[in-house]
Amino acid sequence: MITLLCSSYNSSEHIEKYLESINNQFLSKFQVVFVDANSSDDSLEKIKSYKFRKNIDSEIIECSERIGVYAAWNKAVQASKYPYVMNYNTDDRLYPSALKLATLYAKKYPDVDLFYSRCFITDNAQNQTLVGLHDWPDFSHRDLLENCICGPFPFLKKETLIEVGMFETAYQISGDYATWLKMSKKGCKFMKIPEALGCYYHNPQGVSTDPEFFETHLKEDLLLREKYA
Repeated sequence: MITLLCSSYNSSEHIEKYLESINNQFLSKFQVVFVDANSSDDSLEKIKSYKFRKNIDSEIIECSERIGVYAAWNKAVQASKYPYVMNYNTDDRLYPSALKLATLYAKKYPDVDLFYSRCFITDNAQNQTLVGLHDWPDFSHRDLLENCICGPFPFLKKETLIEVGMFETAYQISGDYATWLKMSKKGCKFMKIPEALGCYYHNPQGVSTDPEFFETHLKEDLLLREKYA
């Protein structure tokens, strides 16, 4: 039922553990689409050489130039063959039960357009230590305006994502947030599930967490809150 969307750029430090986390999923059958944004390290070679177990359908899209994460996710959505998609960053980690739980909720609540969950937080690149928990509130548009509560592992209907125009590529950092706000304003249904699906790495060099990009992130979020209030 689900396709993982992976945007990869020079992810060699994280990619081996990331691939293992995909291969170790309890869900027997799913798809993962890798979009390599013209990496200059050996991460693409590691992805190509990895042998997934049976019934994990992997596809690799190679870009001839550097593209942003939201453009990469849109390419992956276009290549996906299942009705639900989940963006999954290379420095985060899904727990083995994550995709199985996701599909169970999707089957039980077929009217929900986007599911989001709790997630643990680590400050360690190898995900060896936990320093917190993102426990988002139950959904309301008001809470979404205050914070991007959908977290790092949202899974949503591909059809709905296409209907709202896919991920917003006009934003450097807040393109996913723009998409969630647009969906909410259009009346799409969101649901929080209580289980933590994985661990989020608070990467000091991440696009949304690097202090160098703080002003850009703040500016984009403020513009979106004004637009969708």
